[in-house]
Amino acid sequence: MTIGFDGIRTVDKNSPLSYYDRLTIASLGMEYPRETFMVYSPNSTDDRGMSWLLSIANVHNKTPYKAYSKWRWRNRSGIYTDLHRHGVKVYHGLDSILPTGKNKDNVKMVITVRDLTFKRLMSDYSWYDRITRNSRIRKACAKADRVIATSEFIKQQIIDRYGTNPDKIDVIYTAFRQEYATSKKDEIFLNNVKNKYHMPSRFILAITYFNSLSNLETLYRAFAKLEDKKIDLVLIGRKNDNYRKLKRLASELGISDRIVRVSSVNKHNFMALYALAKAFVDTSIEDGIGQTAIESMIIGTPAIISDSGCHREVGGDAALYFNPNDDNMLAKHINTVLNDEAKKQSMIDAGIKQAEQFTQQAMAQNIMHTYNRARGRE
Repeated sequence: MTIGFDGIRTVDKNSPLSYYDRLTIASLGMEYPRETFMVYSPNSTDDRGMSWLLSIANVHNKTPYKAYSKWRWRNRSGIYTDLHRHGVKVYHGLDSILPTGKNKDNVKMVITVRDLTFKRLMSDYSWYDRITRNSRIRKACAKADRVIATSEFIKQQIIDRYGTNPDKIDVIYTAFRQEYATSKKDEIFLNNVKNKYHMPSRFILAITYFNSLSNLETLYRAFAKLEDKKIDLVLIGRKNDNYRKLKRLASELGISDRIVRVSSVNKHNFMALYALAKAFVDTSIEDGIGQTAIESMIIGTPAIISDSGCHREVGGDAALYFNPNDDNMLAKHINTVLNDEAKKQSMIDAGIKQAEQFTQQAMAQNIMHTYNRARGRE
């Protein structure tokens, strides 16, 4: 069977969603070597992440065969010509969008919905972008044969916002990369990564977009209240206007000299930063995927995450939770992890066990089951 993907985000190394796309397609490619997977994108790329993906023998990147407009090719009926040429049976809209126009070959349509925050992030999207994206996702949910939600949290949002039949939606959680579980904590590798990114000797790790939903004000206020004044806070994320506002808050709280920001980290080095951190903290108030929590737990780093979005779904009983607006509770949890060795070790053990269910193999098998359901071949 040949399966096609909307790869506009997949090939974009600057898109935060490209990692999820590549992990999804790679998992399918490795689990099902007899199937063929086509990544359709208006443009190609040769960055390291795509090179890794395309090194899988049955994964291919396809650009328009004939198209006067690449936008129309992707969003209208133009792409159907290429789907026909390649014998595609299922087309997967990873970006929650499907092409319009007549589907002559009756290619089955599947979409993944993982993020609906555009309805709340007013500063990150123009009114036109919000209205357009909302309309296109609504139409895609209606047109799709199956809808994949990345969590029960997202599934409920799809039902509430678009009136989609719950029986049409499959909840499939993201996975951690296999090497996160199989690799050993190589001290030489850890030291190399630590030196490369100028990491402090002891730190708490947070990965953020510096937007309103990241809720970093709570983290800053909690960090200022920690008993341990010799530990640092490492933030991974690109600076923006909101980050500049946070710098003023850090100055007011007297913690500026204990905050280290790194713009971006090579994906292959992320597991080292998780391993080096004393704790991983996620203060976001509407996370629909929970990937960073899963990754931190499988590495063996205690996860302290907000009681919001899909966090309890992925963290189970292994993580510590706090009200997103309660910096006192967050500070208490961080102090516990830093000072209570027995509690820390129990969280590490429980976290590894909890995260082990989110394998690439399980994700690939669940997605393939969705494809078969779309084709009426359960």
